[in-house]
Amino acid sequence: MATAPDYKNIPHSHRLPVNHREVQRTFTKLSRQSLVSLALQWLSKKNRDFCKPYLLGDRIQDEDEEEIYEPAQSYEVLQETYKQLAARKGGRREVLDRILEGDWQHGISMYQLATAEIQYLLDHPNALRWTAKRLTKIPNARSPVTDMEVTNDSDHLPRFQAQTFMSNLARELTPLMKAHYLMTRIKTSPMTILRVYIHDSPYSNETSMTVESSSTDSAKAVFFVWPNGSPFVYSSLATLTGQVVGDEGRHLRDIVQQAIPKAFSRPSARYQLTSTNFTTKSLDALLTYRGPGKSNAAAGGWSIFQDHSFSQNALDFITTQKGDGQEKSAGEKGSAAGGPKTGPGRPKRPLDGKESSEAKRRKEIAAGRFGSSAQPDDGQGLERVEVRIDDPFPSPVNGSTATQVDGDTSNLDAQSSHQARRGRPSLLDRTAEDIEEIRSEEGWVPNVRVTFQGTHVFAGIRQLVEEGIVDGEKMPGWMTGEAGVTVGSVKDGRIRSKGGVPGV
Repeated sequence: MATAPDYKNIPHSHRLPVNHREVQRTFTKLSRQSLVSLALQWLSKKNRDFCKPYLLGDRIQDEDEEEIYEPAQSYEVLQETYKQLAARKGGRREVLDRILEGDWQHGISMYQLATAEIQYLLDHPNALRWTAKRLTKIPNARSPVTDMEVTNDSDHLPRFQAQTFMSNLARELTPLMKAHYLMTRIKTSPMTILRVYIHDSPYSNETSMTVESSSTDSAKAVFFVWPNGSPFVYSSLATLTGQVVGDEGRHLRDIVQQAIPKAFSRPSARYQLTSTNFTTKSLDALLTYRGPGKSNAAAGGWSIFQDHSFSQNALDFITTQKGDGQEKSAGEKGSAAGGPKTGPGRPKRPLDGKESSEAKRRKEIAAGRFGSSAQPDDGQGLERVEVRIDDPFPSPVNGSTATQVDGDTSNLDAQSSHQARRGRPSLLDRTAEDIEEIRSEEGWVPNVRVTFQGTHVFAGIRQLVEEGIVDGEKMPGWMTGEAGVTVGSVKDGRIRSKGGVPGV
């Protein structure tokens, strides 16, 4: 007799076998400290209904198999056991085997798997690639239009009530997919994480959960992060490291992403997610560029006004800096006059003073352009920045050559046809509107793209300025991170803006 498909979500209490692919992949990556912390969290009173361990009362008398770990008599005894494991030193494997082969040998619940994946994400904040999207209100013809980029008034953002939001989100997604939802607020960081475990099956029972498929699209987790008091939403572009996501998985992820603004919407207020052209692996960088109260207007040299790097009034900054510079120079003169003289083994070289003054000037220029940002050890590094240059090619002096270059846009059709043959379009590909705008301008616009890649792109550019490789005075502002985007088109030295959001 076949079971009819249901329209229920996957509850917290549904369990996966301990040898399930998702369980093994997640738990084997956690540290000893994280495993012990999770076990104590599962044994707390509020989580016992959907994190039931294997206790002595659950033992079946007819079982002849020898148990590696003796079952605990109660929750309190088991809590003391894990507190003792946390107090003494040991290996990670000791705790992992006790969890999977002892205290939870009958299965790991969906709640336990979700909390384990979130714990791994907090332990490795660069494990996923995130993209930032802005929650904006769809303009209403009856209401006046407001500038969403200038102010963040309460009328622009919906009230975030977790229970109401989760019920609305489940109502949007239940007819389309089976999913498990877990939303938790992080105490150590100003953000809330939503994990959606997508189960591509018409059934939501434990039997369907235990069936594994060779396809990577059968089940996967998608993460969304809400910074506290911020209009942005971060979404993961892939699942945990090492898992390949196919087209079907990306499609299911996009469905969840489209349902989020609908869950916030009301009949009198409709919302949508708009792109901000900002993608990175670092959650700290996301909180810096797209975090609470900062938006994208305090990066680069303007960072001194948002991180309180000086104690006086911001309008008094130039005067304060001059005073500090005079005191510093006077102190340097005094130390030079009263300092030890150069010995015979350390001859004085006149060129050193000149070189040090030039290096000092370059560092001052870098400090003025980058402010307190772009430090190698600030933990806010962007690993990739891509821009497209939309400036026309400079007119050559030779008139004959100019007639061949000016107005030559014949290769734009070839570029567009070449882009159409690609497997996946790039955000830097010119749209039909861009091509039409280029054709209406005078001069030839080549298709030039610049990519900066590394562990900390803007810290690297700052170092190049300090070394004199890049001219810090003539350098455009977007190279300091002022635009706050990782993908964009540049014209006249500025990141172009469309729809109030800098970027492509």
